[in-house]
Amino acid sequence: MKLFRALVLSLPLLAAPVLRAGDAEACGGCIISQSESTQVSSHRMILSISQQQTTLWDQITYAGEPSSFAWVLPIKGEVEVGLSSDALFGMLDQWTRVEILSPTITCTLPPGCFGGFDGGVGFASSSSTGGGGVVVIAEEVVGPYATVQLKSQDPNALTNWLTMNGYNIPPDIAPIINAYVQEGFDFLALKLVPGQGVNAMRPVRVTGPGASLSLPLRMVAAGTGATTPISLWVMGEGRYEPKNFPRFEIGVSDLVWNWDTESSNYKELRQNNFDASGGKAWLIETAAPFSKYFAEGLLNTAQNDPANSGYGDDPAGPTALEECQADLDKLYGTIDDQNLWVTRMYAELSRPALAADLVVGAAAEQVNVERYLQVSKTAGTPPPCPPPPPGCEGAGGAGGAAGAGGNGSGNGNGNGDSGGGCAVSGASSLPGALALLGGAALVSAVRRRRRP
Repeated sequence: MKLFRALVLSLPLLAAPVLRAGDAEACGGCIISQSESTQVSSHRMILSISQQQTTLWDQITYAGEPSSFAWVLPIKGEVEVGLSSDALFGMLDQWTRVEILSPTITCTLPPGCFGGFDGGVGFASSSSTGGGGVVVIAEEVVGPYATVQLKSQDPNALTNWLTMNGYNIPPDIAPIINAYVQEGFDFLALKLVPGQGVNAMRPVRVTGPGASLSLPLRMVAAGTGATTPISLWVMGEGRYEPKNFPRFEIGVSDLVWNWDTESSNYKELRQNNFDASGGKAWLIETAAPFSKYFAEGLLNTAQNDPANSGYGDDPAGPTALEECQADLDKLYGTIDDQNLWVTRMYAELSRPALAADLVVGAAAEQVNVERYLQVSKTAGTPPPCPPPPPGCEGAGGAGGAAGAGGNGSGNGNGNGDSGGGCAVSGASSLPGALALLGGAALVSAVRRRRRP
């Protein structure tokens, strides 16, 4: 499979008192085989909430080459485990990625040269997340993963079971596992064999009954370092936001575009807020209605290019198209099409922040958080206007105005970069006057700036 692979590490499904439609919770931790060292570097999670069911996906990358993982997930009752694909995360990233629109350089031409024109060109920087008292209640193989659902009333039973099966429980995680047992939780455990040279694993989705609004983060600490970047997409009826963690948005009025670096201060503002909160704050990146049409490309790939879709790996299992459609069915759940929204959040959580569970809920204001941010404030030296077309004398003046670029926050590890180089804002932004001029000189100038 050519697409980026990932391993689920944290899949919470907790019924919220507000909706009280079910009682399922899950939050997985990465337990590594004894005598091995591996550290999780980032998470990307999707949480789909509807009245009848809640599904959560998680995608992680890690450093190191463990021979195997044990992924442990607190649950209540049996859950449904299925395979997913990084392509699902890629699709959501594509439609929710923040884009910073740079100011435009407005150029004028001398009289007799078709009047004036506004080139409408923005230069983008593209800095745009069984034993010892354990009862096996379910056991199955899901794709490459051996899964088992365990039940025990002995706080030490799961720890003993993991130890007997060759996994080392970190000292700071053992009390968390015991607490979940005392709270009446069962556990889902997956044994994963990554393979040499692999630094990420294929996503797995977990579905439980009822609506869940809590994301228990306690076991996410297993296998992570001092800071854990997490990108979270919440699918639901309307806009969602954290209720028990600090949150913030970055407004366009706070943005400054630097012509010298061809970038904005978006990432700097984001980091300042994270630092001020002690690594606890969540950035609400975007929030808007979501159309099922956006996933048509994913379905087309699964049907016409299954090898690159991330689905249908098992020749004896469902086809890529069938597996992709099943994934999307879980994504949409029973959410009404007319009220389907996606909210994209990002955090760089400190180790202490992982001691509390994240509770999400409906936002007080059901308004869009726009993904396109048009910058008006500038710093540095703007690029010069291109020379006038042949036959015209003199050059026009230049001034800043609204335009387009591409500085966003969505490449999976939450660092705010989605690529490099510069880009024209789009053909649709070029007015007819530029087309009449042929635009040769202007396009030539822009192309030079597109090169890294």
